[in-house]
Amino acid sequence: MALAVAGCGSAPIGATAESTTGRSAAAASATSTALGAAPGAEAPPSSCPTWLAAQQRGEGRLYRVDAAGSQVRIHVFRAGRLAKLGHNHVLGVERLDGHVFLPADGIAGAGVELGFRLDDIGIDKPEWRASLGPEFASVPTASDVAGTRTNMLRAIDGERFPAISMRSSAVGGAFPVLAVKLAVRWHGQVREIDVPVRVARPSGDAPLHAQGALVLRQSEFGIAPFSVFGGLLAIQDELTVDVDVAARPSVACD
Repeated sequence: MALAVAGCGSAPIGATAESTTGRSAAAASATSTALGAAPGAEAPPSSCPTWLAAQQRGEGRLYRVDAAGSQVRIHVFRAGRLAKLGHNHVLGVERLDGHVFLPADGIAGAGVELGFRLDDIGIDKPEWRASLGPEFASVPTASDVAGTRTNMLRAIDGERFPAISMRSSAVGGAFPVLAVKLAVRWHGQVREIDVPVRVARPSGDAPLHAQGALVLRQSEFGIAPFSVFGGLLAIQDELTVDVDVAARPSVACD
């Protein structure tokens, strides 16, 4: 959906910036799921049981996210006077979880829940970078990628806040162009973001396919973007996220 990542793998790992928010005393639960509550911010209960009941009454269709068929790419941009020494980054969510509900008629009652764990994110795979042009033409080494992962998880306090979740609070527009208001839960904060989504209403047992894009600003979630050397090498606050979700009809919420 998702992230505060190191400017480059070669930057000193010990020099990451501290979060701008206060530190909670609670540790992250080892059993936290992608759609679960992050410490310090209680997530509302899943809407999936309600959607399943509506499907059983013939009022709509429940879909389960197909992780293998879905694609989320998060783009992280270098900044600072020494930016040329770093890399822009492409992160990939490889285990997206969640459900979508479409009412039988219209869009009233439509909804989506998505989530993923930060430690499952892939980083800078060559095939992800290849199509993005000269600004992503550099090829980070295995050491760069490992350093980026370490810096990313440290900068966003990934042990205490291991997941990002997104739940719709309202859906407007009309098929195939919808306006989805997403409540994004990350780093113990919740922010609402308006996301335009293109999705054709599936017929019968056909899968659902939806595409959208959004911008996450780390500072809005209480995260200080990574920087070293007094800001000479850093990453930008803005992260751009491309979302391509595939989902299949489901008869259960697990």
